[in-house]
Amino acid sequence: MDAYLYLISASYVSHARFRTLSEALVRAAPCPAHAVRLDASGDGMWSALDALYAQGATRIELRPIGLPFSQSLEKWLPGAAGSWLDRQGAKAPDLFMAAVPQADSRVVHSAARARVALTRIRPKAAGEIGRGWDAPPDFRHHLLVCAGPRCHLKDAPSLADALKVELGRARVRSQCLVTTTGCLFPCNAGPVIVHYPQGHWYRVADLADIRCFVSQALREGTRPHHLLIHQTGDQYEPA
Repeated sequence: MDAYLYLISASYVSHARFRTLSEALVRAAPCPAHAVRLDASGDGMWSALDALYAQGATRIELRPIGLPFSQSLEKWLPGAAGSWLDRQGAKAPDLFMAAVPQADSRVVHSAARARVALTRIRPKAAGEIGRGWDAPPDFRHHLLVCAGPRCHLKDAPSLADALKVELGRARVRSQCLVTTTGCLFPCNAGPVIVHYPQGHWYRVADLADIRCFVSQALREGTRPHHLLIHQTGDQYEPA
């Protein structure tokens, strides 16, 4: 069975808008298909490949979506997909990477000339100012959870959701501002949580790590050293 896996990088797109796009792609596909975001939220590429393989796919095309599509992702994705393929054994499906959309002049021409609805813009004084975005929030802890493509692949979105659950269970949710971010760079050590104002960087691979982090770093005020991968430095980020 042939299958398509559409790969979308769109960290600032709402769940509803992504769902609308992914459903449209799946409907238009000439074979069984699935769509995933490469960052921010939702199933990761490995999980989607698992699902298609379980459905009986013997040939899967990875098809990037977006104009332009990230050069960094274009170079990284074949290796990440190859890592999944390496774990499947002798009966693994054939896996192919499609060229990025901007490589097809017909796609670019169609986007450039598409007839779309227009909305007239009127003058609006201080239109760039958002309501209620005036001061930093009053939290004791600021937790940066990387949901960039490489951490997303390792289930960072699910870990972010689990973190919020554990914060509530530990009754420290009201003290913590949880922010999912793009790439924080130590990708091979991910998934990563950065804890400010302490300036400590932790690798949290699973639910047990999250529970340990919440219990020690947030409730007890100690450092789970077996999770610690980097310290920004007290001279910059005093506790």
